[in-house]
Parts: sequence; C-alpha cells; structure tokens
Amino acid sequence: MFFIVALGVGGWLIWQPFANLLKQSKKKEEWSGLVGDCKYQHYHQSTGIAVNLSTRQIYLLDGDDFKKYDFSDVREWTYNLLTGGTSISNRTLAEGAHNHRQNKANEAGSGFFVKVKDIDRPEWRVAFPYSPNNNKKTELELKRWMEIFQQNINEK
Repeated sequence: MFFIVALGVGGWLIWQPFANLLKQSKKKEEWSGLVGDCKYQHYHQSTGIAVNLSTRQIYLLDGDDFKKYDFSDVREWTYNLLTGGTSISNRTLAEGAHNHRQNKANEAGSGFFVKVKDIDRPEWRVAFPYSPNNNKKTELELKRWMEIFQQNINEK
C-alpha cells in the first residue's frame, strides 16, 4: 500500500512541472492569437502587453484577466526593477532563505506598470525576465517599452 501511495505522489511531483509547462504554452499560444496583428508585443509569466497601432489600442494580460484599452484611456506608465535587500555572505540557511524571499519580492515588484481609466483594474503589471544578479538586458527592454509608449501614445 505504501508503495502505491509513494508512486502516486512521486508521479504527481514528476508530472506537475510538465503540466505547468503545457498550461503556459497554451496560454502563450492564446495570447499570440489575440495580438497577432500588433506591431509591439511581449509575453512573460502569464502576463502580456501589446500595442496595435492601426486601432490605437493596447492589450493587457494578467493571468486570466485580459482587456483592451484605447490609447486615450492610458493615464501613465512606468517601470520598476527592484534589487537589493539580500545578505552578502549567504553563509547560513537562514540567510539563504532570506535572500530567496527577498529575490522573489524584488521580482514581484519589478516589471512594466500601466495605469488606465478603469475603475475595476486601474493598474496592470507586466512581468519581464528577472535575475537577482544581472538585469541589464531586462532594463534595456523596459526602457524600450517606455519609448514605445512615449512615441505612440504621447506624441501622436
């Protein structure tokens, strides 16, 4: 009996990462279908942003929430790239656990943020690849999105 239970739990633990990958892949495929005609688009960790220049709309995705907004509904945008708060030595298990929690908090507070005219969802966060050690590429991509919004929403 123990063997059957252990096999079931072990099988579940092995299958779970694959199931999550399949779910992410399907979600990304759905997103691509929704924003295929957009010149600028980004998808990461079940969040997404796209800009459709012909309809003058932005598309935002966060998990199962998806909305389109006219350019005129966009109030402001910014980005955050949080770092720090971690222990340098990382010698003990407690320091390692603290660093892990801090890095997760930094990642959750980082991304591209868009404020819109929407009572139900006034702010959206779009995730970008995050590394506790080197975010130069991510910062360049976030600045690129700042410029995309500046040129297409503010200047037109």
